[in-house]
Amino acid sequence: MKKILSEIGKGKTIDKLAEYLDMNRSMLLTMMDFMADEGYLEKISIQCSSCPLSSRCSTKNELIKMYALTQRGKEFLDER
Repeated sequence: MKKILSEIGKGKTIDKLAEYLDMNRSMLLTMMDFMADEGYLEKISIQCSSCPLSSRCSTKNELIKMYALTQRGKEFLDER
């Protein structure tokens, strides 16, 4: 769990993280949804039209799902 949270904190995309962990993307998403339910991650949805980079992006007019570390997730990473 720490490895996933750490890499999300570094800004890795879901696809890059799945590749890095040699993990199936759907399994990773299931784990990340669990971590969100437990308060370690926050799910963020953004509409492309509200993104400042939308004019340069190949993903047009879609709802993008992202994850961010919560305070609880950051504290968990700081534990030794």
